Amino acid sequence: MKRNDLTNRIEYILFRFVLWKLRLIPYTWGKWLITSLFLWIGYGLGIRRKTADLHLRMVYPDMKAAERKALLKKIYYNMGLTSAEIYLLKEEKLIANTSISGKPHVHKALSLGRGAILATAHLGNWEAARLLPLFSIPLSVVVKKQHNPYFDAYNAAIRIRQGVSLIDFRRGLRDILTHLNKNEMVAILADQNAGSSGLVLDFMGYPASHYKGVAKISLRYKVPIVPGFAIRTKEGGIKISFETMIYHPELDDTEENYAFILKKLNAIIEEQINRYPEQWFWVHKRWKATGAMRSGRSDPD
Repeated sequence: MKRNDLTNRIEYILFRFVLWKLRLIPYTWGKWLITSLFLWIGYGLGIRRKTADLHLRMVYPDMKAAERKALLKKIYYNMGLTSAEIYLLKEEKLIANTSISGKPHVHKALSLGRGAILATAHLGNWEAARLLPLFSIPLSVVVKKQHNPYFDAYNAAIRIRQGVSLIDFRRGLRDILTHLNKNEMVAILADQNAGSSGLVLDFMGYPASHYKGVAKISLRYKVPIVPGFAIRTKEGGIKISFETMIYHPELDDTEENYAFILKKLNAIIEEQINRYPEQWFWVHKRWKATGAMRSGRSDPD
């Protein structure tokens, strides 16, 4: 057995043992423990905290230090809450706590018979989108493989539990088109750093690299884009809301029009982030490719 595989197995076994222990206690206790760990270790020890703090300082320059500190704690708390909901909350409870808004936007998009791209973001509990088949919305999700194959398999089993299909990011267009041709929705996270090959556009006031895929598929194959977000409510539930579709079959398949589509999508994502800043994944190095927020950055790459 290779050393790397042995390490993966040990990490996974420890993870499952901790989960087993946490599931022996009431969910409210387990949720408290996990959210506390995110605050004590994530925020307290500063895991990506400087990255998140820098992003907040630059995006919200008028925010006072005390407000920013309070917001950072809420961000880490929400990350912990998402983990608790994924790994500890009973499935029936998660389903009961989840509601849908804007479903007619989905119906209108799917009525075109070309499938639809669900363009979402690292906002709220985005993993809750896996429940959409229960609301009669067929869904496939584009995912990236995790480094530890045992973690990857475990998380994949959670994601497909309610009928979602998974599309390997590396297989890309072919599998996406297969599912779109079945008139399904295909979920893609649209707020990720695309590296040196991406299209550089403004995001939250600073240049960031964007994947072209969402816009390219929409224009080349005349597929509607439906922005959708799984936002955590004040009552403790999750509300999956859909926005009016972005659909421009009259536009040519060009770089200029990719930018046009992505700017429209960004405006919707940014509005959601500004409305729920504590629920966005500020620790993600969204602007890494352009170096737009390099000043003062001390976290390792």
